[in-house]
Amino acid sequence: MKHIFSLIFFAFAITAQAQQQAVIEVGYDYHFFDPRGIEKHHDFILLAGQDCSKFYNNQSHWLDSLRCTKDGDKWYNQQGLIMMGLLMDKSREEREAILNSSSIGHEVNMYVVRDNDKFKVWDMVYYEYRKYSEPIEERNWTIMGDTTKNILGYECIMATADYHGRHWTVWFTPEIPVDAGPWKLLGLPGLILEASDTTGHHHFTANGIQSTDMNITQVYEPYPYEKTSRKKFLELCRFRYDNVQGMSDLHFGGNGPRLTPENIAYEKGKEGYDLLETDYR
Repeated sequence: MKHIFSLIFFAFAITAQAQQQAVIEVGYDYHFFDPRGIEKHHDFILLAGQDCSKFYNNQSHWLDSLRCTKDGDKWYNQQGLIMMGLLMDKSREEREAILNSSSIGHEVNMYVVRDNDKFKVWDMVYYEYRKYSEPIEERNWTIMGDTTKNILGYECIMATADYHGRHWTVWFTPEIPVDAGPWKLLGLPGLILEASDTTGHHHFTANGIQSTDMNITQVYEPYPYEKTSRKKFLELCRFRYDNVQGMSDLHFGGNGPRLTPENIAYEKGKEGYDLLETDYR
């Protein structure tokens, strides 16, 4: 029955391609473990068709679209003031609980949009909003055809490849013949349902799949996103993790010389930790 579904699904995908419509909606859990003691889970959605996709956090997407309206931005700012009052003098555990229960808490501002042969990325680090485009590079996947496992009822095949400084192992299913996956992972004859890097610090796992005819809509920009390059954005992220005070000076200004993204210097980094992409050095 699934093979029949795949044929119908593939035919619809070809029809939807010119309309920038998704044919599949996939939910992913992104598990991030920092050896310095931080562990986080974020929910993402992938809307994908043929040669087009959008990977995003639904809470952030809703808030960004809301803040692009006058009344929505006013409501958001009011909630922010209330939140600041609630978080004062609270322990880390209490702050986490309050943020998790709030409609404006724990935004994840990363959007990755595929438009034919390029990625368009919107992201944020410490109130610094950036966007950039990059060409989609060919991945030299090694497919392990004799290594399979079942994910969400779909038979998946293992594949491995190096990408932007990390070695990835992924599981894809030919039963859903869409070239897409979480984050920037794609390039296989089927949807990627699980992906992890060799360090175990980054792990994407699909937790739900359904067919859809949703349009792949724009990314809302309630903030002024500054155009940059992928490498410069990653350098800024590395700088933030190594130098919190320096990042604060960069954004808010400080008593010392004014730092800018062009003259920042980043350290080697804490042992065992690095960004999702490590080829910025």
